[in-house]
Amino acid sequence: MPNRRTFKTRLFLFAAAVLPLAGCGTAPVSDPGPDASTLTQAAVNTTVILGKVGALGKVGAISLSKLIITGISGAVPPDTIRDTASVSGNSQVTVTKTYTLKPLRSWTLSAKTLDSRDSVIHSGSTASFYVKPADTAAVSLNLASRFAMYQANFGALPDSISSTASGTGKDAIKIKRVVMKVDGSIKADSLSPSAFSGGQSVSVYFDYVGIGSHAVILEAYGELNGFAGLLYSGTSTFSVSSGTDDTKAIALGWVGPVTGTGKLTVVIGKVGKVTINGTLPGTLLLKGGAL
Repeated sequence: MPNRRTFKTRLFLFAAAVLPLAGCGTAPVSDPGPDASTLTQAAVNTTVILGKVGALGKVGAISLSKLIITGISGAVPPDTIRDTASVSGNSQVTVTKTYTLKPLRSWTLSAKTLDSRDSVIHSGSTASFYVKPADTAAVSLNLASRFAMYQANFGALPDSISSTASGTGKDAIKIKRVVMKVDGSIKADSLSPSAFSGGQSVSVYFDYVGIGSHAVILEAYGELNGFAGLLYSGTSTFSVSSGTDDTKAIALGWVGPVTGTGKLTVVIGKVGKVTINGTLPGTLLLKGGAL
């Protein structure tokens, strides 16, 4: 067994052999710190608030189907979590979830909703947040709907029209089609194969109008005295906020042909007669002598 003096000598020689390596061009290895995989996992409580899908005077047709939450860390390569929850309806919905996260790194959570047609209705993400071992972070995500739902009501369709300038006579009209245009494009069309009844109300819908200001045109097509085409039209521009229910009014004016009778005076010009008058002389002037 070596004595204490021999042990000290060996320790010194070992240290002397290692120290010169610090100046040989090899960078010292830094302390990597604790391994995140060996630490107590962190957690996040996230609350996702899905804003109501607004409607312009209609019963909503957009129906939410699922909420998809994705978490991505700032590590290289990144850590990822994914989760899907079922949601329904189109009113405001609050969903609270808890996830286990790897600590000592920053995380970002994102969420989106899909409706029954797999259209993205809500979307957004949190700011980056850092979690420590055994820590529980609390983050919220308030998502506003990307769309509003429009319903155009054509109430009490007329079956005739009269003019204040031509007495009490009326002409029958047949409304066969109503249209809603948004920003110049047809978004809803009744496409009826036959005429609507007089006094009937007709509604058309479009469920994916982007939030903000839009020009809306309402049109009614039909027939009048052999004419077939656009009879009524009205337009308005308005802005709708996310999740807001509202009712707007557009007055449609007559743009079809003008009917009725008017006084017509025809002047037939006189048929002219050209008179040619010929004069016969009573004296003949002869050349060269006798007759």
